[in-house]
Amino acid sequence: MLKATFDIIPDSIADGNLQNNMLLMEVSDQIFCYVLYNRESQRFLGFRQYNLDFIPGKTPLEALSEILSGDEHLQRQFAEAYLVYHYTDSNLIPEKFFAIDLNKPITEIVYGNAQKGLLLNDKVQGWDLYNIYRIPREVHSLLQQKFSAGNYWHYNTLLLSGVNRESLEGDTIKVVIAADKFAVVAFKGQQLQLAQSYHYQTPEDVSFQLLALALQFGIDQESVNLKVSGLMDEQSILYQELLKYFNQLEWERLPGETSTEEGFENFPSHYFSPLLKMALCV
Repeated sequence: MLKATFDIIPDSIADGNLQNNMLLMEVSDQIFCYVLYNRESQRFLGFRQYNLDFIPGKTPLEALSEILSGDEHLQRQFAEAYLVYHYTDSNLIPEKFFAIDLNKPITEIVYGNAQKGLLLNDKVQGWDLYNIYRIPREVHSLLQQKFSAGNYWHYNTLLLSGVNRESLEGDTIKVVIAADKFAVVAFKGQQLQLAQSYHYQTPEDVSFQLLALALQFGIDQESVNLKVSGLMDEQSILYQELLKYFNQLEWERLPGETSTEEGFENFPSHYFSPLLKMALCV
């Protein structure tokens, strides 16, 4: 069985009954993770994350298959199971222009046709938008076999659905840092400009892309509210790189009405806040 890179599941939870709780999973090219959540108590019970691309002799799909069959918690029954796909091929289109027939041409115009994945779409709640996206067909088939009753969304759909338009003050850029990519949602005032994910290799890649987006949308880098979450801390090179260009940098926190089990306090809350907040949106 593959070893988890983050494992925050207390023994009391591991030995207990989880059938009345929610399972929310995220899968990408390199990462598979999940969170356990109890709606009634608004309490996050556990979190576990695996890297899919560092296993010699195994493809990410083979690694994912091994996790799904070997992780003890994924063998249990849950009241609700949800899948979140975090792949970069994603486009937003106004609801009034949306049609199923547009999925393929829009995706191939922006991302090409070299990848022959499965095309899906989500309605983005609260924004009169649809998200058209492409994911690996074999990954979807594997997860659907395991969680036949599970619902699924794209990462950017839930990231945007979790934003209250009325709460936005001034220009805002939300950034979520992962090991292989970062997600960005940019607002000019209360108007959405972009919701997209980008691969990166160096800290400079992230700052360059954010500066380019700020310039493209007429957002002042010195006054924009840059809200950051994911796997980054104040000692990281990436954090220091962002501070060179953005003055208003703020960590994303969990909503005050939620609570967490033991173990979460050993890590900054912004490490897990994106996925935990998505559990509140589904």
